[in-house]
Amino acid sequence: LTIPRWFWTTGHPVTLAKVVRVDGKDKLRPYPSWASQKQGDCKALQYVQGIEIDSNTGFLYVIDTGRIGNSENLCPAKIVIYDLNTDTELQKYEIPDAVVSKTKSFLNDIVLDYVEGKVRYAYVTNTYEHRILAYDFQSRSASYIEDPSMEVEASNASVISVNGKDYNFSVAIDGIAMSPDFKYVYYCALGGYNLYQVPTSVLRNIHHPRQTGVRLVGRKVSQTDGLGHGNKHLYFTAVGLNAVYYWDAESDMSQQKVGMNKVTLGTQIKLVENNITMQWPDTFGFDERGWIWFISNRLQDFAGSSGLPDEADAYMRVWKVYVNETSYLYQADSRTKTTNSARTIMPEIALSTNSLCLIMLFSLIISLV
Repeated sequence: LTIPRWFWTTGHPVTLAKVVRVDGKDKLRPYPSWASQKQGDCKALQYVQGIEIDSNTGFLYVIDTGRIGNSENLCPAKIVIYDLNTDTELQKYEIPDAVVSKTKSFLNDIVLDYVEGKVRYAYVTNTYEHRILAYDFQSRSASYIEDPSMEVEASNASVISVNGKDYNFSVAIDGIAMSPDFKYVYYCALGGYNLYQVPTSVLRNIHHPRQTGVRLVGRKVSQTDGLGHGNKHLYFTAVGLNAVYYWDAESDMSQQKVGMNKVTLGTQIKLVENNITMQWPDTFGFDERGWIWFISNRLQDFAGSSGLPDEADAYMRVWKVYVNETSYLYQADSRTKTTNSARTIMPEIALSTNSLCLIMLFSLIISLV
């Protein structure tokens, strides 16, 4: 689980944890250790929100904004990789201030890009600077692309209505997803309806960030916080409808007689909806048994309050729905090989994306151990 240190500079001793069962109760255990959570220690984690688990290797990719409470600029942004097989840190990559500002950035969500059987790139939405960060793990270099499509849309598109009440979320680029063939990245602003596509060939060309190649795919049924791609469909949260939808791109390509580089968003299918228990769905993960996992966190209430409401109803929920799909990363270590030059590290244990850490919470709701 991630516990972002979002509003306050105190009261969140842990920003990354795993759920453990102790004496019949669910507890949060700091991951990988208490020492890794220390505020002000730039070797430790400061603010974690977006993560990605690669079940091919058992590696956990963590993005750390380095800032807490939107007021304390403690450390540079970084990407940290942990081995879930051994609970050890493998690598730490600090992002230069010229690419991700130490005082103005907000790293939101992450996807991984496989090349020749291994993870070569990570792409991260930078909400406050309206950019996509591109990091090359091989060259240890970072760049970004920016485009007007990454900004908040006009015409009151940032006004999100939840059960008849309006909330203003002037939030730029937020959700991001990777196609299972690793050819396209999809993204959207929270404050808007449009879905966009950019080729990974552009993002991989890290020395030419101005060549964006961005394409408008279409208008979604609602504003979206979380995006996630399975091995078949692109899933997106419809926060104004208390629902999760998916795009049947195969159907649209067949009807429009075009490929993935030209198809427009048409067939949007509702997966689940509940006006009471699924308010503000977000943050997708897939396991290897065909289930999609996500949360609902009533962010619209949390963002306008001073804390959790004093009521009996659950504030945050974890959901899973059977969709007969796996993650875009499933077997990518073998699917992306075109030569014998790539070396793949196989995990000692089988990990599915629901086993750890794929849920983003905005406050600490389980006791620490």
